[in-house]
Amino acid sequence: MRVSMGGAVRHGVVLASALAVAVTVLGCHSASATLPVEKTTQAIPQEQAPAQKLRVQKVKVDPRMFGVHDSHLTSLTHRSTRSIRLWDAGVTWPDLQPTARGGYDWTRLDDIVKRARKNRTEVTLALARTPAWAAASRAHRLPTDAPNLTKWSRYVKAVMTRYSPKHWGYLGIANFQIWNEPNIATFWTGSPKQMAQLIRTAHDIRDKVNPKAKVIAPSMVARLSYQQRWIKSFYRISLGGRPVWKYVDAAAFSMYPVDTYPVDPSKPNGATRPATPEDSMRILAQVRALLRQDKVRASLPIWNTEINYGMRTGAMGGQAAAPINDDTQVAYVIRTFLLNAAQGIRRVDWYAYDMGNLSAGLGGAPLGNTLLTDPSDQAAGTLTPAGFAFTRVQGWLKGGTLVGTTTRRPCIVDRHGTYTCTITYANRSARVYWNPYGQGTVTVLASSRTKTDVLGTTSPITGGSRLHVGDQPVLVTSPR
Repeated sequence: MRVSMGGAVRHGVVLASALAVAVTVLGCHSASATLPVEKTTQAIPQEQAPAQKLRVQKVKVDPRMFGVHDSHLTSLTHRSTRSIRLWDAGVTWPDLQPTARGGYDWTRLDDIVKRARKNRTEVTLALARTPAWAAASRAHRLPTDAPNLTKWSRYVKAVMTRYSPKHWGYLGIANFQIWNEPNIATFWTGSPKQMAQLIRTAHDIRDKVNPKAKVIAPSMVARLSYQQRWIKSFYRISLGGRPVWKYVDAAAFSMYPVDTYPVDPSKPNGATRPATPEDSMRILAQVRALLRQDKVRASLPIWNTEINYGMRTGAMGGQAAAPINDDTQVAYVIRTFLLNAAQGIRRVDWYAYDMGNLSAGLGGAPLGNTLLTDPSDQAAGTLTPAGFAFTRVQGWLKGGTLVGTTTRRPCIVDRHGTYTCTITYANRSARVYWNPYGQGTVTVLASSRTKTDVLGTTSPITGGSRLHVGDQPVLVTSPR
């Protein structure tokens, strides 16, 4: 979400007032229930065509879902970093080509791509920010202004060509994302139509010079009403007789919730609580509704290209987040990836792996409240408990398949607000339980043998016993 003005220097963002908390669209289901058993039905008359059998909804998680932003690149020493999104990394257009006649400086980007390759980390590059010399209008020469299309084309072609398998030796940059958060004026002051033109141009260049790479739609913030209006106006655009979404391989959103929500949704001016990963999923539901209204194909992948919690809005926008304790941060990381995986989100890029403290005037603490590394020394990359949880949740999902029902996605919430994520593996199965806002009680399967907490401590559990859960997820495992 931050602005990259000359390398990794960052500035605060002031946003509009928050949306009222959305009504959840997640279904209800008993936390301790197993999947329904298909019942025997009467024989179908021979002349009647059999009804199509409904399929249980399942998700096999791609390891590349686990992504980060990291300008200091210490994440590229950990194999758990399966993908990296380059924003605030000193490799935007003005960083690569500061003048019209000076050529490109590939030094920084080459180094990142090589280090990512060594760590088996997939790279996404945000193509964004207009150099003053490349602006479409002499009167509008800010990095947020629309670029001249010819100059944009040359830039995109140069980057895509350089990191293509033909020229680089392998797919150095796998994904090219067109701009960052154009639905807020901090990053884009052009029109939705101009943004669509940039995407179409990049799409056509990709097809010619680097067809194995993906073109990703702009990441758009979605937590405020004016941002959602921009999303809707953008995805209804057509160019060359084709809707804009047909020029991208995935839609992308920054799924930050607002910093707080009412404890009681019926009392919007009452007591508040900190935002949670479950609030982010309600924003996802709103985004999907907007895409359906614009007739975007339901199978178009969705990427969550920025996520953290506690980000301020309104008059407090850009100020440090209110802190939360380590246990809550650990729970947020694990729940974020479980919930996004269950919803079929293909990429989740944590913002940011190396988040540091803001200036004293902005509160002296980090912009977000869930930190993967120690913010007092960004360059050291010292993992926090939440940083270890980033790796731990990958272990919970590795080799597994999230399983829902024929009518509900995995990670089902019951009427008491308790979640159950069912995971099947080759030789065992597991269920992850938690209740984000209170206490829940579940009856574990009779075959249950062990339970594992968010810190990785495993202990025996009696099959068929009752388990009390709160906001900390618990993994309960059974032999297959």
